[in-house]
Amino acid sequence: MSIDYQKLIPKIQQLADRVEQAADGHRRRVERALQALERFATQTEFLAQRVEQAVAQEGRTLRCAKPLGSIQNAAFPLPAFPNKVNLAAADGSQILPDRHAEIYFGMIHIGGITLPQNSPVLPEEVTQSEFWYSESEDFNESLFNLRRDVLERKFLLEISLTLPPPVVALTDGPLELWVENRSSEDERRESHHLLQSYRDTLDAFRERGIVVSGYIDRPESAYLIRLLELAIATPQDWSDLRRFRPFKGVLDADLFGSLLHPGERSAVFGLQSPFMEHLPAECEVCFFYLRVGKESERSLARVEIPFWVAKEPALVDQLHAELVSQCRQSGSYAYPYLLHRAHEVAVVHPEDRLTIERALLIELQRRGHTPLQLSNKQALKNLPLRKRGLLEWEVKR
Repeated sequence: MSIDYQKLIPKIQQLADRVEQAADGHRRRVERALQALERFATQTEFLAQRVEQAVAQEGRTLRCAKPLGSIQNAAFPLPAFPNKVNLAAADGSQILPDRHAEIYFGMIHIGGITLPQNSPVLPEEVTQSEFWYSESEDFNESLFNLRRDVLERKFLLEISLTLPPPVVALTDGPLELWVENRSSEDERRESHHLLQSYRDTLDAFRERGIVVSGYIDRPESAYLIRLLELAIATPQDWSDLRRFRPFKGVLDADLFGSLLHPGERSAVFGLQSPFMEHLPAECEVCFFYLRVGKESERSLARVEIPFWVAKEPALVDQLHAELVSQCRQSGSYAYPYLLHRAHEVAVVHPEDRLTIERALLIELQRRGHTPLQLSNKQALKNLPLRKRGLLEWEVKR
């Protein structure tokens, strides 16, 4: 049965009322958070002590910003564009196993592109693919995603090494990877192997002086917000710190969207996270916020970098300038051009999946193997849809 849009009209109006009410409360919390940032902006030692105190009390599961600089609400202007560096970017996509399909398989596809801006070498698009197969349906999606992320970063290192220095390497998404507790010994073993491989990859970027960074468009992180909550917490609040969320719903982007002008970046912060246990100290993740786009927009990105880059202002400036330059090349859609190109190389379209499935089925049949049948559910979904006429409607107030 299709949606009865007429019945939705009062519910849409009720939802709009709730959105308006929530927006009012959100604005007040943002104002209080900005006041707290102004109050504690230069109290670096106090903020660092608060993080240490929270870790001691709550354990290393705490996730928040750690102060590195002396002024937490500083805005750094766009540096003068340095001599162009050589760029590399990589992105990944995947085919997830489908138990309703005729063959149960997965695939990771990595796309990369190099852009020599300081050399006569031509730009090059490169790809790498890896299949996943299991005799049983023991697929773990989070582990599959971790494998894709690690392969993506390793591939980024490989293509970066084809360029003469200096090199800036870009990836879409954080340098901090998501790691879940594994239920089986095999999963724990594979997770450990992947994390060790990632650790070695980040260390190789450092050894070769390649400025690697993770670019997060429209971030929803609240790392600085959590730090400010720790800063204003009273002794009574510390008795139940996990529930102390006076700025709940406020994002770091709500602060820096108003503090930064286009082209400016925030101070660089460290990241308190349990994932840092998997990394060498020089490769621990740090980050800054970058305002891209026009004055009329609040386009913001979070840029993650390893600590060895964060402590070198010249390298941060170099990355800052290159990212703004890349975003400007994308016109009205402020996103690094080379990362978008890497996405175009990496993306696996639905028709690509069908082509790969057909090729696999043909090869299996050639070998005398009888594949599974589509599930009844999937077979019905593949039938042409019966469409009802759409009614014109409008919300009447």
